[in-house]
Amino acid sequence: MEFLRRWWKPLAFLLLLAFPWVNREPYYHSLGFFVLLYAMMATSWNIMGGYTGYKSLGHSAFYGLGAYLVAIAANKLGWNPLISAPFLAIIVALMAVLLGWIMLRTSGSAFVIATIAMLLIFRITALNLREITKGAPGISQPLPPWSPEFSRMPFYYYILFWLIVALFVSWYIRRSRFGLGLVAMRDDEGKAEMVGVNTTLYKVLAFGVSAYFVALGGGVWSYFTSHISPIYAFDILVGVDMILMTMLGGLGTLWGPVLGAFILVPARDLILFKFGSTTIYLAIIGGLMMLVIIFMPKGFLTTITGWVENRRAPRAAHQGARSMAEIYDSSSEKKHREDESSHE
Repeated sequence: MEFLRRWWKPLAFLLLLAFPWVNREPYYHSLGFFVLLYAMMATSWNIMGGYTGYKSLGHSAFYGLGAYLVAIAANKLGWNPLISAPFLAIIVALMAVLLGWIMLRTSGSAFVIATIAMLLIFRITALNLREITKGAPGISQPLPPWSPEFSRMPFYYYILFWLIVALFVSWYIRRSRFGLGLVAMRDDEGKAEMVGVNTTLYKVLAFGVSAYFVALGGGVWSYFTSHISPIYAFDILVGVDMILMTMLGGLGTLWGPVLGAFILVPARDLILFKFGSTTIYLAIIGGLMMLVIIFMPKGFLTTITGWVENRRAPRAAHQGARSMAEIYDSSSEKKHREDESSHE
């Protein structure tokens, strides 16, 4: 148990590296890609929704913007999508900072509605700018230049690298003064402002950082699928999936969004395989999330950690009491011997 606790991260990394070679079927490469993609985007969403408490339902707007910027750059300028995606995502992040400066004047349900409105505006714009986005039919991209045998594997390793980067950014933010300010705002924004936290600046920056990796994911996805359209690029369910994965794994934790993605994406594929592309999938996922919210409102990771700590606490207390009793017995015995010696 101690071995796993100390070495699980390197072991997990090695397993992820070996996964495409152990499972050579293209389906498993695609499944692995989407698991890592959603793990990265859920981690990114968690920086805003988990650390600050401002839950956005419109983050798929940044997903769609990243997808279209990469696709347009590939068609119009001939840019390699895998090279251009990280740089074009910066443009989306800057747009998010500007939009966040406007929308983050609201909070609670008003902010949620504002993010949904943002998503719908971008979706309608993409449908109507036919000269740029090709409208409803969408845009196609050239196929990747590598061998069809390895058509999905490069995407898998590419997104694995960016997942590690996103986790590092999330970890660094959480341990920094900036992250402490975000958590303070989540607990009580008024008190955080009173003690000197620039709440507006912190929220806007978190919104921009959160948008970056989602936009990057959208750009990589557009090249992965080779064809995108506004209906799928600006799909609200993409943002909903990020939220569900984060809540399932553990809201506001580092590894919770990753765990949620590793559970929900394969489960979604299994449900779609069993029942087909019907609304039954949404009903089953919705029911599962209701059970999680009712019985594990803090998420799977936080709940399990709490159970383990609660089980350890009585043992630790018993061990401590036992140690104290042994110390007391030994000291009493020593004192008794000293008394006997003095009498002699």
